[in-house]
Amino acid sequence: MAFVSLLVQGVFFAVVAYFALYVLLELRVVLISRQVERRQLSAIEPALPAADGDDFPLVSVLLPVCNESAVVERLIDAVCRLRYPAARLEILVLDDSTDKTSQLAAARVAHHTAAGVDIRLLTRASRQGFKAGNLVNGISHSHGEFFAIFDADFIPPEDFLLRTIPCFRDPRLGFLQTGIGYVNRDASFLTKFQAMEMGHQQFLTVGLSADGDMASLSGSSCVWRRACVDAIGGWSAATVTEDVDLGYRAQISDWKYAYLRDVVSLSELPESISAFRVQRERWGRGLIHSAFKHFGRMWQQPMPVLKRLHAISMMLSSLLLAAIHVLLLLSLPLVLFASLDSPLLRWGAVGFSVLVAVWSIGNAIGARAGGRFGQARNVVGTLIDLYAYVALFLPMAWYYFVGGVRAARGVSGEFNRTPKGHDERPAGQPRINGLLMLGEGLSFAYSAVAVIAGLLRGNWLLVPLNVTACVGFGMVLYWSWREGAAKHA
Repeated sequence: MAFVSLLVQGVFFAVVAYFALYVLLELRVVLISRQVERRQLSAIEPALPAADGDDFPLVSVLLPVCNESAVVERLIDAVCRLRYPAARLEILVLDDSTDKTSQLAAARVAHHTAAGVDIRLLTRASRQGFKAGNLVNGISHSHGEFFAIFDADFIPPEDFLLRTIPCFRDPRLGFLQTGIGYVNRDASFLTKFQAMEMGHQQFLTVGLSADGDMASLSGSSCVWRRACVDAIGGWSAATVTEDVDLGYRAQISDWKYAYLRDVVSLSELPESISAFRVQRERWGRGLIHSAFKHFGRMWQQPMPVLKRLHAISMMLSSLLLAAIHVLLLLSLPLVLFASLDSPLLRWGAVGFSVLVAVWSIGNAIGARAGGRFGQARNVVGTLIDLYAYVALFLPMAWYYFVGGVRAARGVSGEFNRTPKGHDERPAGQPRINGLLMLGEGLSFAYSAVAVIAGLLRGNWLLVPLNVTACVGFGMVLYWSWREGAAKHA
């Protein structure tokens, strides 16, 4: 029993120690981001020449779509409004659809072709390689020196190319990411949570970019230099986060990236809890797989110590989130088997609580700034929202934990597209959705037992963690019940 106690405590302190390093590095980046935004360095807007001509590089806009009937027409119309010399722009709709999306896309392409827009519809015989394979097929038919990529639910601003392409005057700039806003962020607390979480990531990217640190960037609302894509081997279908994989390879190969937060494309968030959980399991699986795939190459690159620590923290952040679920699983054994008189355990639990509080404050600052949220309604409401926001990271940790386990078992290529918005409903849920939902119920029950055990034994140190887990898993279970009731109704 003593061995079990020592083993459990050892894993507990390892997770807490790494979490401490992560929090300190993230706070540093938050401070850098605040300094950058005060200086308004992210608002640099270089101008292109006013007249048409050879000064404009040829750009290929790639639109990978698959069964996106609710948004494909809006996407095509928005991209055809991009302001750029017509002779230097081509638009490729890369259609992998098996539903009416193909007919809708063909009609809009025909409409804009008749209006003089250089736009083509490309289809494939099979979805081999999913989105990565679709993009590889698309660039084989393209002529551009640069690729601008937009997912089906995106709406780019009309001046997107005029504000991004000039940045590529630096020949070592391989790719560029822009900001993302969400048209349905206020639809529910679930969408607000996602907008805050994404806003936090975007706010951190401001600091990472300014400091020259590695970053994990999105595969939409971005621009890639063809020479960079060709040099690093293009998109790979071996992972479901092909965008992160390509970004890691570019940065490890010493290509530069840029981030323009004030160039904002609008997107949509999944509004159903089933779509959210399946999406996050896929993200967790792909991010953890990409981290282990490229960690060795990153380690071999010459870097200053601080930049290497930021690279480690960024690449393993998804693994850390999955480890938080391990911490939750350890809470009950710690209550039952660990010595309650151990000062090390007491200080470790207190230290973890302090770290969570510090991380929550820093995360909230970045989330509100990055998500462009206005003033908080009031102090009480803000604290309630913040607690609920933190609580939802516990179900997220479960999704990433499952994703990590599946990545370790070699499940790296399974792709399930994410339904967006309120009106789109999938024909059927993938099997992983049922597994994740079952785990939510078991995690809620497990955390409740740990709360009761902690109170009965007078060991309250990890009770806050387990109570927060009950709140987080309780929310997603409630949303699942509502979703099921609405479906049957």
